[in-house]
Amino acid sequence: MTEGQSTPEDRERPEGEPRFSFTDKRKVNPEDGSVRPSGSTPAAEGQGGTDPVDPFDAEAAALFDQAAQGGEDSSLPADAGRVAELEGRVTELSEQLKREQAEYVNSRRRIEGAAEVSKDAAVARVLGSLIGVLDDVELGRQHGDIVEGTPFHSIAQKLEEVLGSHGLTRFGAVGEPFDPNLHEALLHEDADDVETNTISIVMQPGYAMNERILRPARVGTRGPA
Repeated sequence: MTEGQSTPEDRERPEGEPRFSFTDKRKVNPEDGSVRPSGSTPAAEGQGGTDPVDPFDAEAAALFDQAAQGGEDSSLPADAGRVAELEGRVTELSEQLKREQAEYVNSRRRIEGAAEVSKDAAVARVLGSLIGVLDDVELGRQHGDIVEGTPFHSIAQKLEEVLGSHGLTRFGAVGEPFDPNLHEALLHEDADDVETNTISIVMQPGYAMNERILRPARVGTRGPA
């Protein structure tokens, strides 16, 4: 902006008001984004200015063109085929993930089940190896060698309690119905006064861990011929 010379419009200005004129010194043409040579103005362009182009102005113009082209590209319709392909791929991967998750859960259940079976088998082997000790304890009770109140009676009782905490139970008593799944009959006495076979004598009690029979009860039975 510079103070110019007298023009016809100056006569209409109040006296004493300064006269001004405006010169467009922008480096980039706002209408088309083109770069103006350094020092050129609209008036100088008509006079054929020959000053070199400022590199910063050239970069600004390039950014202007790039922004304009980007705006035009954003108005283009999306590639529907590519979008459908990507959506299909997402669906395929989601289904694959679900299958692998289900397979993992099933595999984990099988492993845990196998581990539980192995643990039960190991406990059963240990309990089975102690059945002979329990037979001796029972014989000691029957012969009066293990009397309540004695130290050995307390030890035997604690042993049975510990084994019972691991699922060991004893079965087989006189008067119970004979069950071939639980009892092993070593003797039999014919009797007409009973309708079913019952246990008349227990030679060795049976032992089980939870629902697993470790040893059937060895008994004598009494019943119809």
